[in-house]
Amino acid sequence: MTSMAERFTVRFYMNTPNRPKNDFGFFDDGVLEVGPDAVTLSGKVHRSFRFARQHAERIEQQNVWNAWSDRDEIIFDCRDGNKLRTVGFTVSSPNDSRRIMELLPMQQTKDYAVRQTEREVFYDRIQHWSPGSPVMWTILAVNVAIFGLMWLAGVYKNPSTTALALVKWGSNFGLLTAHGQWWRLVSSMFLHGGALHILFNMVALVQIGGLVERLFGSSRFIALYLLAGVCGSFASLWWTHGVGNSVGASGAIFGLMGGLLAFLRNPHSGVPATVVKDLRGSATGFILFNIFAGFVYPHTDNAAHIGGLVGGYLAGLLLARSLHVPGARA
Repeated sequence: MTSMAERFTVRFYMNTPNRPKNDFGFFDDGVLEVGPDAVTLSGKVHRSFRFARQHAERIEQQNVWNAWSDRDEIIFDCRDGNKLRTVGFTVSSPNDSRRIMELLPMQQTKDYAVRQTEREVFYDRIQHWSPGSPVMWTILAVNVAIFGLMWLAGVYKNPSTTALALVKWGSNFGLLTAHGQWWRLVSSMFLHGGALHILFNMVALVQIGGLVERLFGSSRFIALYLLAGVCGSFASLWWTHGVGNSVGASGAIFGLMGGLLAFLRNPHSGVPATVVKDLRGSATGFILFNIFAGFVYPHTDNAAHIGGLVGGYLAGLLLARSLHVPGARA
């Protein structure tokens, strides 16, 4: 690199969910240098069954394509012959992100330009109809508050008595639910069996719920969430022949995924084709992985997951709306 190169501290990731893709094998802290003629990436590179090693990758500026940033994340493609290799990383400050984007070339491949335009149209549309996701955050707060109250009440103090305590708090205990206490189909959606249970469910809710609420709108979102959760509770009750004892938000969360798939199925939804493809792929991967995990790990209520998924899909078909904005760009 010449003396005119600017140097930035970055962080690379390997196969980390919700983090930038990295085809070069870099991981952990590294350095990006951007000069007038080339970009140099340097850091530790993963090697299978061997210790990592330091490596530097020099890329001519003319081979840098499709640069894109989102807050602290930056991703760009590197042309290598007839193929593109993607590298992404995070930076420590918004100023670094802005400066790097100023230094990188703005050239885009035709396919990427279409994807980028459609992505911008999509976010313009959901921003117009639903700028935030207040219901999702309210549901999260209610779940956490109830868990906190149960923790203070000693529900989780003795594992041998937790199941009985959950029944007292409103779990989907089949012998009571099926004999008139149908409110348990709803109350059980806001109870959890322990700290890890609520942690995993709330992380999933935040990852999925915000987008789904903005697609459906807040009032339709709460209807979708409750209908899917009740369907999951019914499926659990049916699968255990009325003798099970289940809790958790996962049936409703799977229902949000079902609702998302239903929304994307509508050709008049206003979701651009490339965004439909990306979201459908992510949703399908989430569903298959978690259902498979449910068969592997004990005490997982896969009946509630599948029941919530199906219920959410059917409810989504009824509740889906169009995101098209009158007078806006197509």
